[in-house]
Amino acid sequence: MDELHTDKHTGLESTTIPGRSWPGAPLYKSLKLSWHWRKLKWAVVAASEAAQGHEANGLPAGSREFKTLLNEVAAKVQEYSSASGDPLETLKGRLPALCALEQLANPASALPRNKVGLTLGILTAMLVGPIVFGALIGLGTGMAHWISHLFG
Repeated sequence: MDELHTDKHTGLESTTIPGRSWPGAPLYKSLKLSWHWRKLKWAVVAASEAAQGHEANGLPAGSREFKTLLNEVAAKVQEYSSASGDPLETLKGRLPALCALEQLANPASALPRNKVGLTLGILTAMLVGPIVFGALIGLGTGMAHWISHLFG
C-alpha cells in the first residue's frame, strides 16, 4: 500500500529537465553569468573605443552618436543587472569605460549649478567694491597731504 503513494521519480529523471532540480544548475548559472559578463565588458569596451574615435575626430560631447552608444550599452548593462541581481551602481563601479561614455553623452554644463550664490557674490562685490576703493583713495590722499605737510 505504501508503494501506491510513493513518488516513482528517481534522481536521474530530474537531470534531463534544466531548472532548479538538477545538480548542475548553480554551476550552469555561474558559467552563463560569467559569459554574459564577458560579453558585457566587450560591448562596453567596443563602445568606448568608438566614442574615443568620435572624440578624436572632433565630435563635441553630448552629440547624438555618443548618446546612441550609451543607450546601446545601457540596455545591455540593465539586462545583465536583472540577470545577475547586481545593482547598477555596482556595475558602473566595475565598468569605468561606462562612466567615461556617460560623461561624453551627457556633459556637465559650463554654468555654475548654484546661481543664487553667484548672484549674491556679484551683488556684494558691486556694493562693497566702491566703498573699499573710495576708502583706499581717501587714505592715499590723506597720506599724501600729511607727507607734504611734514616735508613741505
